[in-house]
Amino acid sequence: MFVSWTRVCLTLALASWSSEAFAQEAPSINAECASAYEQGQVQRKSGQLISARSTLQTCARDECPDFIRTDCANWFGEVQAEVPTLVFAARSQGRDLSEVRVTVGERVLSERVDGQVVELDPGEYDFEFQAAEMRPLVQHFVIARGERNRLIQVELAPLSAPPVATPGAVPARRSLLLPGVFAGVGAVGLVGFGALGAWGRSQETKLELSCAPRCSAERVSGVRTKYLVADVSLGVGVASLAVGAYFFLFGSKSSDAQAHGSVPPVAVLASSNSASFAYGGSF
Repeated sequence: MFVSWTRVCLTLALASWSSEAFAQEAPSINAECASAYEQGQVQRKSGQLISARSTLQTCARDECPDFIRTDCANWFGEVQAEVPTLVFAARSQGRDLSEVRVTVGERVLSERVDGQVVELDPGEYDFEFQAAEMRPLVQHFVIARGERNRLIQVELAPLSAPPVATPGAVPARRSLLLPGVFAGVGAVGLVGFGALGAWGRSQETKLELSCAPRCSAERVSGVRTKYLVADVSLGVGVASLAVGAYFFLFGSKSSDAQAHGSVPPVAVLASSNSASFAYGGSF
């Protein structure tokens, strides 16, 4: 910021302070003030605001030369306004928690969350929240320079509750039970379509060779029924495969299927003039 100019000013200023009385008392103080003057600027520029504030307080003392004291006092006020302040809060199942320990690595930021302000340098942090009978929680935050009283609130899950999914966690294995059921029904439907269609075509050929175009209505109706059931089988097969694909891509996890404890029933109803496909269950 002003480091190189600072060195020039300090050299000229220290050279001009030549009185015998000052020379006996001032050198150590002047050296300390000059070092703090320069170091405070370096720390501020690198984001070490809390350290910079303490260093600038050293060179803002009355014992320091006037221009050093004035600059350090001004910079101290500016750094004080730039130091971020946070307020931690934690909840679980609708109630506030206070006995929560907040850490960053091995550094303890707070032994309990009670609304008190915590100062931190700006930067990225992984805050870990720990409480008795609660699952530990780590969350990533970016703290900006100048943020004041930012609320960092988290939701903690009891040890007895299912673990909360976190970014980067491996997703639970999806159940293949429902996709398998619908794939099987779809395969049966397609096979039925092929078999019934071939059977109906065979019967139709026999009628063409034996009695067409004066075949009885009963014999013609039998052929039509086979074609109808074949069409129904095709529709059921295609629909089942589509539903199976949906459950495979977007369906519930394996734990959900276990929780329900059963496979939803599938039913196909067909007659000579109607057909229906039914699926029972909950989503």
